[in-house]
Amino acid sequence: MFARLFLLFVIVPVIDLFLLVWISGHVGIPSTIGLVILTAAIGAWLVKLQGAEVRRKIMSQFSRQESPADLLTDGAMIFFAAGLLLTPGLLTDVFGFTLLTPFCRRFYKRVITGWFKKNFKVHVVKPDFSQGVPRDANTVDGEVVREKPVVQEPDRIEE
Repeated sequence: MFARLFLLFVIVPVIDLFLLVWISGHVGIPSTIGLVILTAAIGAWLVKLQGAEVRRKIMSQFSRQESPADLLTDGAMIFFAAGLLLTPGLLTDVFGFTLLTPFCRRFYKRVITGWFKKNFKVHVVKPDFSQGVPRDANTVDGEVVREKPVVQEPDRIEE
């Protein structure tokens, strides 16, 4: 796993750097810098737009007492896209822009869900509370006692 991550952390920036140098050789350095600034501006605008939309939908589902699990995944993908768009480079920008597209996010969610189902086993255990709350050695009973706050008078300076 470390080797894969290391390669990813090396290869992706090298490809991004290569693409920036290659493009600057064809269109010039000022145009390449302008392209990086343009993708950053468009990316910031899309992150704000998509993030606000997902936030609005999450709040709506919370108000209806529904679980926004799918939307939280969208929010995480938008947050990740923002991080990708922060890094100067065309490869990371293209991937970041695809994460900001709802259609592509649905595709990525299917791929990620399939990978999790293939690689992880999840067992849900529901406790039986018919006999009361289960106790174990790590459970401590207690009460919360709130005392009245002590009001301190401000320090007085006497002359």
